Amino acid sequence: CFEMKGEKMKYDAFISYRHTPLDMKVARNLHKALETYHIPKAVRKKTGKKKITRVFRDQEELPTSSSLSANIDEALKESEYLIVICSPDTPGSQWVEREITAFIELHGRDHVLALLIAGEPEESFPEPLRHDKSGLDVEPLAADIRAWTDRGRMKKLRVEKLRLLAAILGCSYDDLKQRQ
Repeated sequence: CFEMKGEKMKYDAFISYRHTPLDMKVARNLHKALETYHIPKAVRKKTGKKKITRVFRDQEELPTSSSLSANIDEALKESEYLIVICSPDTPGSQWVEREITAFIELHGRDHVLALLIAGEPEESFPEPLRHDKSGLDVEPLAADIRAWTDRGRMKKLRVEKLRLLAAILGCSYDDLKQRQ
């Protein structure tokens, strides 16, 4: 597990998303899929990671507090990966953009993953996912669950979650896909 100053991170991943019905549904399902995933024995042996212990999703993890911003900042600091749920609504969210920017400043771009749920990448990825600080184009690692129906998206999520898990676990997609 990624460590900060010799300590384990509190969260394996932080899910960033826009609070629209579709994005919230996908975030809820992704959260459950990650936290309940049974890591194959060979991958556990290879990586030393026995399970995804905690995933941060604001509706699940945030305490009632006077400072939403401070709680989000602390969770970003304590997260190994950032997963951004992307749809054409996402670039309009100042919170999502702020979370991406803060996470990149804290942990770098290598630990940012995207989950494309609707639209094309150029209309669905927020600015900090598409360009680095100097304005150069960047292509984030993205899983793709675009489909015409919710049922189709959830079916694709069962397979595409493996792309995200492979990055989080430090193994290959094929290591997980073969065990599916």
